[in-house]
Amino acid sequence: MKYSKKRLLLIADIIIQNKKISLDNLDYISSFERSTTENTFFKLLKRSAVPLSLLFGFLFTAYPTWVSKIVDDLPFWTNMNVAILTGVDYLWDIIGEPVRKENVVYHIPNIILYSFGIFGIKKLFDALDKRTWLDKVVKSKEVLIDQIKHGNLNVLLKKGHSILFVGNGDFIGMQFVLNHKKEDVITISEKKPQYTDIWNYYNAGTSYEDLKTVIERASGENNGEYIFFPVKDDQIFLPSPTAYDLSPHKLDILCQNIRTIEKENRWKPKRIFIVGDKYHKSFVQSEDQKRVLKNTEDIISLDSISKKYSFISLIDPTEIVLKKTLQIANGRRIVFRATKEGIKEYKERFYSRLRKMGYKTKASKKGILTIGYDLFEDQTEQQTLSRTIDDYFPVVLSKNVKDALIRNGYKEGEFLYVPELVLELLSRKAAEQ
Repeated sequence: MKYSKKRLLLIADIIIQNKKISLDNLDYISSFERSTTENTFFKLLKRSAVPLSLLFGFLFTAYPTWVSKIVDDLPFWTNMNVAILTGVDYLWDIIGEPVRKENVVYHIPNIILYSFGIFGIKKLFDALDKRTWLDKVVKSKEVLIDQIKHGNLNVLLKKGHSILFVGNGDFIGMQFVLNHKKEDVITISEKKPQYTDIWNYYNAGTSYEDLKTVIERASGENNGEYIFFPVKDDQIFLPSPTAYDLSPHKLDILCQNIRTIEKENRWKPKRIFIVGDKYHKSFVQSEDQKRVLKNTEDIISLDSISKKYSFISLIDPTEIVLKKTLQIANGRRIVFRATKEGIKEYKERFYSRLRKMGYKTKASKKGILTIGYDLFEDQTEQQTLSRTIDDYFPVVLSKNVKDALIRNGYKEGEFLYVPELVLELLSRKAAEQ
């Protein structure tokens, strides 16, 4: 690939001055490598310099009278005046030994060795090269690589892009990024994701100023939405009351801070999507030694956050799956299947959520739909592959189990793959500008 010197220098200035870099420019300079191939002529000079220098040095030492006679017959201009000789010897003194003779003939061994030799031309060209535009470009690329590594990239993204706040190992967040073009998404995380270089470091426990810096670096002035994934990946369906990476009260503060940052920067308020369980709550209350004081309880839930601030939408994976379940059941009785431990953990939540969505205990149609979900996915996988239950729909969280089912003959519509159902809705909402 042929690179433009003008464009490389322009990108280098953007990086060094910490201005916003477009993804096209980021890719352009990231792929640039300084050529290490040497000119054939210079290779020849470097290989022959030492032998030639030694040969001339030997002749000057072994036959001084003969050399002196040759020098006497040379024109006068081959002799350097005192001022020039002093300057030349000063240079020789830096990189080798001074000659201290006026005629240029005596300087030939040094000229060959230090101008074109292995110890000469390399030093000479290295010194010159470091002062060229290439050094500036290479240095700026190093700065860019460091920014990507530590998550402080100041990036210019496409208008309407998504800013994702994800936890470590968040599969739905990862898949959302992989399903979109690079310029459409930036990830905010405590750890560099393996699936993208377009990210910024942020810890939810740090300061307001840190959040503001991160959003400004992520082109918050022209993004389309913020997306939060506070729920744990392995418990996105029927999660326990505390199965979250980010507590509701902390998420409440983040949403409030985002609105303040937008106001301070005079940006139009952007949409916020929260992918989590609407009934996850944080409790704050006052108690004496015996009881909770009346009217002191303060409850913050994902549902209350979505109603508290403008332009916030809650995407509840449990609600999405159960809505799909009701569609598949189509009036039939719904049965929950799991181990005894799974029944104890999930059954009450399962039917409680179904009832809130309008499910009636008495079925309007004959037949049964069995939903399988358990504490460990290998138990659900075993039940599914045994095929002992008709109209059995397992709820699958991981890609590994999904792939195993497909390998064993199951079709996409014969199980409920939660990440896919969530991503379908999330992507559709995010595309709505």
